[in-house]
Amino acid sequence: MLRVFKDISSILRGNVLILSLTWVLLGFGGNMVHRFDGIYFSALGASDIILGYMSSLTFGMMALLQLPGGYLADTLGRKKMIVTFTFVMAFSMLIFAFAPNWQFVVLGLIISNVSLLYQPALFSIIMDSLPSGRRAEGFAITNLSSLPALFAPAVGGYIIYTMGVVPGMRLGYIILFFFTLTAGILRLFLKETVKKKKREERDKFISYLKVLKTLNSKAKWIIVIGSLVSAATGMVGYFIIKYAYSYTSSLIFGIAMGLAMLISAVTGIFIGRMGDLRGKEKFYIAGILLTSLSLTIFIYPTIIFLFIYAIVSGLGMAFYQPSNQGLIADLVGIEKRGRFTGVFLFISYLSAMAFSIVAGYLYLISPVILFTFSAVLSLIAGIIAIKIFILE
Repeated sequence: MLRVFKDISSILRGNVLILSLTWVLLGFGGNMVHRFDGIYFSALGASDIILGYMSSLTFGMMALLQLPGGYLADTLGRKKMIVTFTFVMAFSMLIFAFAPNWQFVVLGLIISNVSLLYQPALFSIIMDSLPSGRRAEGFAITNLSSLPALFAPAVGGYIIYTMGVVPGMRLGYIILFFFTLTAGILRLFLKETVKKKKREERDKFISYLKVLKTLNSKAKWIIVIGSLVSAATGMVGYFIIKYAYSYTSSLIFGIAMGLAMLISAVTGIFIGRMGDLRGKEKFYIAGILLTSLSLTIFIYPTIIFLFIYAIVSGLGMAFYQPSNQGLIADLVGIEKRGRFTGVFLFISYLSAMAFSIVAGYLYLISPVILFTFSAVLSLIAGIIAIKIFILE
């Protein structure tokens, strides 16, 4: 136990500690409200088809901003990007809180997604700040910041259960505003990890995608596989709560999602360490296949299967997320990580955007069709990963 504590404390310091503290705030507030966005937006007048397009807009905006975000992360610096757009995100939460209809929600989605320009900088500063030989374990340790958020879905579900969907979600978004504002203040204490380049030394933005030409084939395949996983999970985002809400309460759903987060956080550290020791590729593949299995399980509309889904999806996150980030850090040099992350997220979000367009139509036909299609996409990603990382 003492050794585990020393391992954790050796990772949680400096930038990693500051970001972990902010993730406690953002994780709790975000999981308290975002898990229930589907029913909130519906209550404000959005149909299933509109929900699909709203999801597509979200991923489209996120995709559009990743390339300039990654470029700026490598040229202007990580800290400036992270701090500025954390504050932008904070004030966008007020739009959601006071939106009179779904059209105002769309405005909130646009502004909040502009703030995600900082994502490549965020991933890059973490990669820069972790010890090179302990990255998968390090990413898993940072997931400890999600532990307080384990209770957030149940808290959010209880608020909705007692106050109603619209009043409860408005209160949740106001709380999230204050949490995000506090996170922005804490991030002012981050230390920059790259030197700003003089203007004449910066690459022209038009040559941004040339970073792909310098990568090995496995790094390129991570982008392909990640885009499929993103499409599979992204297209069902708003419909998970809608489907569960048709046969259970917001409180029960919140408890189930808290269980998924608990499993992911508790097992993630040990899985991350094993990934560093025994090879991240196997754990990466296992995470993708578990994600496919969880989506298949979710099809069955009973509370028992909802909790089984929570367990399996939690394990999927524990296997996939640390190993995916660790593989990227291993395969991509520090000077290219911001741009690579930008390209990776750009293509992943673009894929999720395309598939989200049809998600509403598929759900309208049958929820079973939507979740089966999503499970198959994730399975295809797993098969490709097996071929690239195991069979070759």
